[in-house]
Amino acid sequence: MTVDDWVFEAVERAAASGATVREVQRSIDEHHYEELAIDTIEASLAALAKADRIVEREGRWRVQRTTSKEDALKQLFGDA
Repeated sequence: MTVDDWVFEAVERAAASGATVREVQRSIDEHHYEELAIDTIEASLAALAKADRIVEREGRWRVQRTTSKEDALKQLFGDA
């Protein structure tokens, strides 16, 4: 697993309440026995956000909801 996988897993584990950077760090430490630097986690969070896998709201990271079929078609073809 990569760091991005661990970070995504930690955010996913937080469910609807979301996770702060410190909570992500704690989760990785508890489940993978690795102490990652905050900078490393923040870089991974930014990469995951850029890939539209997670989203930040009010300082908490959450898994991006899946796109419905209708939304996917609008994104693909525009709002015609």
